[in-house]
Amino acid sequence: MTGSFRALAAVLVLSVSTAPAVAQLKQEKHPQLGIASIERPRTFDPVPTQPGEEWVQLFYKERTADPKRRSETPRRWYPELRVLVIPTWSPTTGGGEGGRKKPDITSFATYVEKQLGKDWRLEREGEGKRSKDYETTTYELTGPAVQNTKWKGYGYTWESPGRTVAVLGQCLEEDYEEMAKLWKSVGDKLKLTEPTEDEHAEKKWERFYRHKDLSHLDYRIAVREALVSPWEAEDTDNFIVVYNTKDQPLLRKVMRDIEALRLAYMEIFPPAGEFDAVSTVRICKDKEEYMAYGGSARSAGYWNFVTEELVLYDAQQLERGKRPDDSDTFIVLYHEAFHQYIHYSTGELPPHSWFNEGYGDFFSGAELKGGKVTKIGVNPWRAWYVKAAVTGESPPGYSIQQSWVPWKDMIAYSQGQYYANGGPNYAQGWSMIYFLRTAPAVQENERWAAILPLYFETLKTSYQAELEERGNPQGRLARAPAGEAARKKALEVAFEGVDLDELEEAWVEFVSELDAPQRK
Repeated sequence: MTGSFRALAAVLVLSVSTAPAVAQLKQEKHPQLGIASIERPRTFDPVPTQPGEEWVQLFYKERTADPKRRSETPRRWYPELRVLVIPTWSPTTGGGEGGRKKPDITSFATYVEKQLGKDWRLEREGEGKRSKDYETTTYELTGPAVQNTKWKGYGYTWESPGRTVAVLGQCLEEDYEEMAKLWKSVGDKLKLTEPTEDEHAEKKWERFYRHKDLSHLDYRIAVREALVSPWEAEDTDNFIVVYNTKDQPLLRKVMRDIEALRLAYMEIFPPAGEFDAVSTVRICKDKEEYMAYGGSARSAGYWNFVTEELVLYDAQQLERGKRPDDSDTFIVLYHEAFHQYIHYSTGELPPHSWFNEGYGDFFSGAELKGGKVTKIGVNPWRAWYVKAAVTGESPPGYSIQQSWVPWKDMIAYSQGQYYANGGPNYAQGWSMIYFLRTAPAVQENERWAAILPLYFETLKTSYQAELEERGNPQGRLARAPAGEAARKKALEVAFEGVDLDELEEAWVEFVSELDAPQRK
């Protein structure tokens, strides 16, 4: 399974049906993809595809909130529609003796096999609309079982000697009959042509940036060219913010704060080398759109180092008689922005999770004024939890077991171990960083106060040394052994001569006395 489909496979959301069997269609044109026109259902909204996505060129998801909806039928998961463009491989187009390796995906069938997985079965249904230039075929897909139902899919392919263009719809079995009719209509009405270079769009963005004093213009132009309506973008010195929210005060604050935080990060964590990276911050309009884009139902934001995107959503809370509350959005922004920064500053080596996630949560408590970080307080999501876990005194309505991971184990945890018990480990990781950064007992102990800076500096220098010793290998897998050796060395140096039992005892006392805000 791919993208949000994988993320939602285990979580069916009880909601309200949208499109009737016969739905209005809205025409779009995508000449750069060789799609003269596609008529998508009006009840399906466009969702951006992931940067670097090779096969899915257009992605739509059925809208969950539509004031014109008439049907009252429950919908447990909202259907999705993708348009794939798959070049046909042959020795004359890049393979054969001395050519590049044959790609894994060369047809709709291989896409289903490689991207959806072995639990999906593809059955040819019949022919589609007649065409002199394309062979058209319709398919029915049957997917794995999930919560007393199963996944279903519908495929409609247009094949030529040079490429396959496919419409792929996915839904739950109970919605298939309705959706299959809709998706067949999309496939029937598809009109294809030869792909064309959108020179006008390229020149438009070149003119847009011509007199702007900004770096990495090629990257910024590529991001803007990939925008789909209604998404827009704004530039800062070191970021391009892509957004689908009408909350302008939130957008302006995001733009100010990420630049201010970057300065704070650089002061504490000087980068390993020249640092002028530009990356993307993407703000989805709500959690639904965030999940459709690929976010997990159990997260509020994430940093994707592969696509160089920090993704979050507008988590505004509205209460009668009160001003809108965007605080949760910025807790996530400050956390994920740290991951974004540390990725580049260490030479693209993630630190141990207690350091990486703990520092992300540490910066979530940042307070900013006048474009500067003025104070870093407790993280309101973590402080109450770790205090309850240490003292055994749970707030009203909660029952939290008195327990924590011994420091000697936590500092060596792998990412998998850390994530396996996410809530408690995130809370403890935050408290370890907050303790080492702010506790009087640490400030009075020169050796304890050196733990965090020693860890970071050793991580950077050891990683570069390990890479050089190994001949500067390229690619994440090839560089992984150097990273593991650097992380191990950073722990050894940071905690050399430190009595971890004594340190942990001081941490317990500190956490027990935290002025932690009550859980809302």
